[in-house]
Amino acid sequence: MAENGAVALQKFQRGAYDLVFMDIQMPVMDGLQATTAIRQWEREQRRTPTPIVALTANAFKEEVDKILAAGCTAHVTKPIKKKTLLTTTTHYAIRSAGKAA
Repeated sequence: MAENGAVALQKFQRGAYDLVFMDIQMPVMDGLQATTAIRQWEREQRRTPTPIVALTANAFKEEVDKILAAGCTAHVTKPIKKKTLLTTTTHYAIRSAGKAA
């Protein structure tokens, strides 16, 4: 858990994650900026992109387009339902397991 986008970026660079849930509205560095920075860092490090799922209360097409353009893999609208969280996590866990095989 990161309290802002800058901390999220630092944690990502220091850890190994199979999936990232990124809140779009955060202080210091928002989720779009953090995602863009993560994608840049992954390219520089020649890493396979980690799935990043944006969490946003705004589901308008323009916002979703910005989210995807920043490098997010998908988006989930807040408030998040338990079933949606489990389905999303399972989807990317299965994809990750398939790549590891």
